[in-house]
Amino acid sequence: MTPLASKIFRNVKGPLAEATQRELASSQFFECTSLAAMAVEMRLIDGFNTGYSDMAQLPAPRTALEAVLDGHRLLFACSMQTDGYLSINCITELESGCTILWSAAFLPGTKKYRILSEKPLSEKAKTAIIIGTCIVEKFLCIINQPSLVEHQARDTDKRVMRTAAADKTPVRPHWHECRVRPGLHSGGNGHGQQDDEENHHQLHYVRKHFKPSLGRWIDGYWRGNADLGIYLKHYTVSKPVQAVLA
Repeated sequence: MTPLASKIFRNVKGPLAEATQRELASSQFFECTSLAAMAVEMRLIDGFNTGYSDMAQLPAPRTALEAVLDGHRLLFACSMQTDGYLSINCITELESGCTILWSAAFLPGTKKYRILSEKPLSEKAKTAIIIGTCIVEKFLCIINQPSLVEHQARDTDKRVMRTAAADKTPVRPHWHECRVRPGLHSGGNGHGQQDDEENHHQLHYVRKHFKPSLGRWIDGYWRGNADLGIYLKHYTVSKPVQAVLA
């Protein structure tokens, strides 16, 4: 398991922890911290009104994405619902145990989303949750491009395996660390063609855009030479975690 998931699985107690541990035990894990800046870049450039990409599909029925965002390590426990919505529980660890910061869901390929809360939320908190769902969507879009990202398999912590064996809980023996592949990337045309000019440009994001000749929206994509680095524009990044906890 990824670092936070491993800690929660082994050490956190209580009813919420037990339910969370059962969900974690059946999940496929991806450590996405190295992709966090790219996901934030995509969210900021694409904005809120272009909808959720149909590329945002789960690699496994239960998928856990873990990353450090704005100084906080967060775990996004994702699963697909029977109505096609992709649900997300945003989990973190506190001194007293683990807690679900927020729960939400979105429908890939549409602009539809749900905020799952039993209590009224401020507009600021709702906005922060929507930002969170967009970040998860971007993570999934990135990791579902094998030409862009490699998944390095890591062995699950032996302490987790022992804890799971004692509870007779099946746990996946591997999790995956996601990293950007070196070399040239060209995702815009869908045919793998490479423009010579890309050799001289850093890896950068081309925003989602409407193409009149096709009559549809084209998902954003990364292109350029990763060996030269990743070009990120300069933005003031919002702080979704602090907003939700406030």
